[in-house]
Amino acid sequence: MAKELGEHGYDREEEYFYKKNKELLDKMRKELDAKRAKQEAESKKNPHWMKCPKCGKDLEEVHLAGIKVDQCTNCLGIYFDQSELELLLGTQEREGFLEGLIRLFRK
Repeated sequence: MAKELGEHGYDREEEYFYKKNKELLDKMRKELDAKRAKQEAESKKNPHWMKCPKCGKDLEEVHLAGIKVDQCTNCLGIYFDQSELELLLGTQEREGFLEGLIRLFRK
């Protein structure tokens, strides 16, 4: 690198500032790439955010047994976020259908 800089007529001071500028540009490029990747991930999520996986219509948050769940405004399907089902099952008596769900999700 030093030989390459010397060939272009850079002295040590110019070489120092050249390296510092290059480091700064590399850092800025990494920050911009990270920001761009985050924006891209968000834009991919937005078309599907709060959409029913069955029919594609909008979901709305509703209260069910003391917790918020997502319900489709069209087909009325109910969808749980992570750990909402366990929270719901923990509030109910364990028999019948709910006991079956508990066994299914604990395997």
